[in-house]
Amino acid sequence: MKGTRISGRLIRMEYALLMVLLLVFLLFSLLCGQAFYQVYNLMNILKAAGSIAILVLGLTWVIGANEMDASFPEVASCASMVFALLLNGKTDPMLAAGASLLVGVGFGCLTSLLVVRFRFHSLITTIATSTIAGAIANILYNGSVLSIKGLNSAALYKFFGRTVLGFPIVFVIAIGLYAAAFLVQEKTRFGHYVYALAENRQAVTEAGVKSGRVLTAAFVLSSFFAAFGGIVYVLTVYKSGQPSMGSSFFLNGFTIVFLGAMALRLGKANVVGTFIGALVLSALTSGLTMLGSGFAVGQVIKGLLLIMGVAVVTAYRRKIVPKGSKMKYE
Repeated sequence: MKGTRISGRLIRMEYALLMVLLLVFLLFSLLCGQAFYQVYNLMNILKAAGSIAILVLGLTWVIGANEMDASFPEVASCASMVFALLLNGKTDPMLAAGASLLVGVGFGCLTSLLVVRFRFHSLITTIATSTIAGAIANILYNGSVLSIKGLNSAALYKFFGRTVLGFPIVFVIAIGLYAAAFLVQEKTRFGHYVYALAENRQAVTEAGVKSGRVLTAAFVLSSFFAAFGGIVYVLTVYKSGQPSMGSSFFLNGFTIVFLGAMALRLGKANVVGTFIGALVLSALTSGLTMLGSGFAVGQVIKGLLLIMGVAVVTAYRRKIVPKGSKMKYE
């Protein structure tokens, strides 16, 4: 009976983030009235959620593996500047996007080389690579915003301005990416190994799993999707290259991913939770804006939500990570 009660509590906890999402919508519907549910506002919430969800998709697996990537905001900024520069140079938009994504892959490879090969601490390493990416973003156009000439007539820009069945295309793309990521997470060895590394890295390595390759893939995916997100923000929000774009992503990104640990895989960063977390944060931001709350108020609330998510992850890891588990890579 006791085991059944505990199991029931865990099942209920796995739906905690969904309840938070519903409470956010209910709260702001009461505080803001019908204005919160206007089509224009709901579309903006979905567009914002889709954009940030794409940007932090890869970060989910890095944190899921009990590592850290602090470079994703500046990688997004750097990719946005490369994309804008290439478009202004009359480069084909698809080629410009491809080159910008390669920037992300390059930073992911650099991070994984330092963390996996040379065994640097992932947080310190990604602070360093974040600094490099941010500096490059500023060097590319002397620290200024780079407006893109003729962007409104570009096919890629028009594509991202479309809707599908009434939903913003960026939200639909995010759903597709997260559906594919969910299958990778739940049905492939990579997905299983990511979480196994967080629980007992030494045992996984001794079992013959190439843990270094798993972490390399996680870091590369994190930077790839950060770059992808940077491109999306250029096309849907800023319409220009933004060297300081990443300043708003740091707190938002980590809050979303750690909040996601309150859904599906309790105590573990996971793609379903991240997607729901993006909706929560976007709805929260929209509601606070409508109420006229200051920027600082939003930051305080996001900080508290981040603490809540970290507390869930920490409590879980204290139970399942053996003491003395070594950070060993193969």
